Amino acid sequence: MAFENNNFKVVKKSSLQKSEQSLSCKISADGEIAKVFAVSINPICENQEISNGLISFNGHLDICMVYQLESGEVGSAFSSCPFSSKFEDESITNGEKAIINLNVIDHTIESISNNDVIVGVTLEQSGLLIQNIEINSISSSDQDVCLKEDEINVVRFVGSGKLNTSETMQYSSRDKIKKVLGSESCAIVKNVEAGVNFVSVSGDIVTKVLFIDENDKFDSAQIFDSFKEEIEIDGVNRENFAEALTRVDINSVKIDLEDDEKGSKISVQIPLIIEAFAYEEIPISIVSDLYSTKCDMEIVTESFEMSKLFNVEFLEGKVDGSVMLDEDQPRVDKILFNFASCAQVTNAYVADGELSVDGIAKTTVVYLNDENSSLNAVEIEIPFSISDKTKATDQSTLLANAFLTDVDIAIKKGREIIFDGKIKAVVNVNDDEVSAVISDVKAGDEYGERDCAMQLVFAKAGDTLWEVAKMNKVQESLIISQNPDVSFPLQENKDIVIFYQNK
Repeated sequence: MAFENNNFKVVKKSSLQKSEQSLSCKISADGEIAKVFAVSINPICENQEISNGLISFNGHLDICMVYQLESGEVGSAFSSCPFSSKFEDESITNGEKAIINLNVIDHTIESISNNDVIVGVTLEQSGLLIQNIEINSISSSDQDVCLKEDEINVVRFVGSGKLNTSETMQYSSRDKIKKVLGSESCAIVKNVEAGVNFVSVSGDIVTKVLFIDENDKFDSAQIFDSFKEEIEIDGVNRENFAEALTRVDINSVKIDLEDDEKGSKISVQIPLIIEAFAYEEIPISIVSDLYSTKCDMEIVTESFEMSKLFNVEFLEGKVDGSVMLDEDQPRVDKILFNFASCAQVTNAYVADGELSVDGIAKTTVVYLNDENSSLNAVEIEIPFSISDKTKATDQSTLLANAFLTDVDIAIKKGREIIFDGKIKAVVNVNDDEVSAVISDVKAGDEYGERDCAMQLVFAKAGDTLWEVAKMNKVQESLIISQNPDVSFPLQENKDIVIFYQNK
């Protein structure tokens, strides 16, 4: 009795184990540092290598530090700190793909020595493993084996693509700009569409530029723009599903300052790293049941999980609150600027048809105290929670990133800092569907000779042709040919006649 393999593949997306690592990064200024006001840190994953049981990757922390020198001058310094890390898990297999998510949890100034600063960074790594898993399935062309075939839809991973590109953003000021201190940028994917051998990705870019004008006044500009790019992925078609993520490579940001008779113009070239992932949903036929007309059969059924895919969801909301300065901190007489703004996701979940993202909004406020004519800085943290309707379930796997924009700071009575901003979140959502398939069959004892030439079968209302044939171990075609007036499934109890061929 012959059986053939009829294996197929399905995609399975699973969460990579979240972990933290500590890094120390050195930043050098142009003179002897008196104070560090703000540190903006942006992690980037550059490359990954996947082998059995291991994902190795490397990247860099892009750091912008705003400080005050002993001379009283305010300046900034940039550094890129390389690092490497890994995920270890027995389920990781060679040749698959991972979506690696990096977030800065905390940072501290470990030391200041002349013009050098050592920044300690706590980096959190998480992500999703994308695997095409082969499912064992069988089929048979043996005339003594009766098969029941069902059509199911399966989702498979087609492939991924990566693109390094850049967008130029501009801001014009009526006042002359003396010096640009730094910039912060984030890019958000808002729409992904599959084409023929490519995936189209579009979204928004938000950039904040911090500068000092000719009157030594601190100021900032927030610039908005959009992007749309095509990522090449072989084998993709318009019927496929696609998702994408993007990051700004802060280390490669280029800022040009140009003066004219009308004032100054800032041009910011924003490097984007865009990665897209494509999937296909196709129908396949599988054997869901079988029996033999000649012998007993031992059927082995194997269950499997397959990821069902949703669109990447975009959420937006407000965050506001206030914090009181500690008693030992100088009072605020004038807010100069805020910098190093970010949003840290602490939880993402689905409940009662709503997708929620919780986290902490952070920014550093630099202010003037008139009593001692000093510049001071305080980092503030405000919790947030945003939500929206979703088709996802409370069992969905979620990977969320959030960004803080439009930060506005005010002061009340010199000691209470009022915070207001916007949160933009991008959430990768997928569910798992559990199915089963016959993966193996073992032939048992042969049936003995039938001791009759005819059998009257009492069938019940609701019985199908397959159920009647399987129960009596005959071909479906035999019952149809011998009972031409019977329609299945039965609408009422019915006597079925089966004639056996004499040998």
